[in-house]
Amino acid sequence: MNQILLGASIPFAVICLWYIAKKCRASLPMLTLAPFWMALGAIWAIVPDIPRALGLYDLYWRMSTNPKSDIFFWHYTIDKIETDSSLYHVGLLLIGILLIAAAWRELKIREKE
Repeated sequence: MNQILLGASIPFAVICLWYIAKKCRASLPMLTLAPFWMALGAIWAIVPDIPRALGLYDLYWRMSTNPKSDIFFWHYTIDKIETDSSLYHVGLLLIGILLIAAAWRELKIREKE
């Protein structure tokens, strides 16, 4: 779960910097593309685990024991040190809430204009 959170949080951090640079104004493309890029980041982070879900255990074993799989947002390194925690779910929920809050704030601003 922590790979999914990390994979989503990297694009989220870039989007937050972009949001701040735009003086806390969110355009429609930003609001629609942000979840898309976050989902792509989350999927990219778990690419080494996909063969296991498909039943390709030999490929999964090769990818999970290869340090080169760190290209997928440090997947190999995280697998070595990860622990289970429900805080990862809270982190994903918080990211989602912040995106919705930005959209809601932008809607309120545009309604006033």
